[in-house]
Amino acid sequence: TKCELRDHDHVVECIAWALEASYAAINEAAAAADNKNSASYSGPFLASGSRDKTVKVWDVSTGLCLFTLSGHDNWVRGLSWHPGGKYLLSVSDDKSLRVWDIAHTRCLKRLDAHTHFATSLDFHRNQPFVVTGSVDQTVKVWECR
Repeated sequence: TKCELRDHDHVVECIAWALEASYAAINEAAAAADNKNSASYSGPFLASGSRDKTVKVWDVSTGLCLFTLSGHDNWVRGLSWHPGGKYLLSVSDDKSLRVWDIAHTRCLKRLDAHTHFATSLDFHRNQPFVVTGSVDQTVKVWECR
């Protein structure tokens, strides 16, 4: 094992490697989260979602949890990075789809995506679409705007 990342308080449900386009936003958020340390991190970075209802962003080269995104009311089940790198999307058993502003570590948008647990999501790499899946037996395609 290269490293072991430990900071979640419950089962880890999902993980997603950060795109290189997101490195600047991640470093901006990390600097704000730890104002004593102005170090720049080189990555690679990844995000993890957990049954502890949080999303954590990690620097794999140091093993550090750089910051935590809190806001879901239930297990986080899916994660996907926006191709532009500034946003991370998450879905949860709280039935929502959330758009996180990485540089400012805050939830920008919350959508009531499904009538039951939202369990998966993905970004289209070339078109402005997000797809979510749910225990409600639906797959929904969302247009980004």
